Amino acid sequence: MSAEWVDRDADWSPDYGSLLRLDGEVHVVLGGGFGIGLQTCRALAANGATVVCVDRDEERASLVAKEVGGVAWTGDITDRDAMAALFDFVEETCGRLDGVVDIVGLAMYKPMVELSDDDWTWHLDIVVKHAYLALTFASRLMEKLGSGGTISFVASVAGMTSSPKTSAYGAMKAALMSLVRTSAVELGPLGIRVNAAAPGVVRTPRQQANPRWTHELVTANVENTPLRKVAYPSDIASVLLFLSSPLSGHVTGQTITVDGGNSIVFNVVSPEPEAKA
Repeated sequence: MSAEWVDRDADWSPDYGSLLRLDGEVHVVLGGGFGIGLQTCRALAANGATVVCVDRDEERASLVAKEVGGVAWTGDITDRDAMAALFDFVEETCGRLDGVVDIVGLAMYKPMVELSDDDWTWHLDIVVKHAYLALTFASRLMEKLGSGGTISFVASVAGMTSSPKTSAYGAMKAALMSLVRTSAVELGPLGIRVNAAAPGVVRTPRQQANPRWTHELVTANVENTPLRKVAYPSDIASVLLFLSSPLSGHVTGQTITVDGGNSIVFNVVSPEPEAKA
């Protein structure tokens, strides 16, 4: 729904149970082929949305779209012409656009002084450029249709904290969160809300295939997390569903940290207490 002022009594209550419903709506998921994207497609569809599953792998996009009763689209979303073609496709095929969730993002783990200019540009493309393009073309279509909508991203605690070998990735995720705030200010008058979810460690298929994903790494993260667990893709998808639904209707420009409390912990190694006589 586009921006509007509704004068209601302060004691008025909505039907809270219906505020997660997305019946009749069309939501696009960029990077919807597996992991967090797959779970987001399932979450949106389970609450009534028609999902356009976008993935660079045609087979993955088609399989997920078939599973959730949605529509598949394949292309390189870091390319301006491809992103423009995607939203032309959405308009022509679906006739409306109510939400976009952008999952896409990768990290290259290298010490800062070993990064090349190409490495830096690669991070810019795979983390920030497609987000900027998604905001540009999605908001133009939402404005044209006069519908308002939601645009949500997957950020990362790497953009809020620091750890070795993530300088470029962290810098780009911080840039993404800044882009979320600025675009929320610019697009708010159109009734378009822009937010992000920032995961910590997530047990995704890609992470589990990474040689760095070891029992020791998982155990260390569990021990340093107040909730004593590592997230699953569905934990992130749940927050993205919230941000895509009317239940978060007065939330914009925000990044919600979804890391079980890991990033709020400051570990101090204390000396052993003195032995008593």
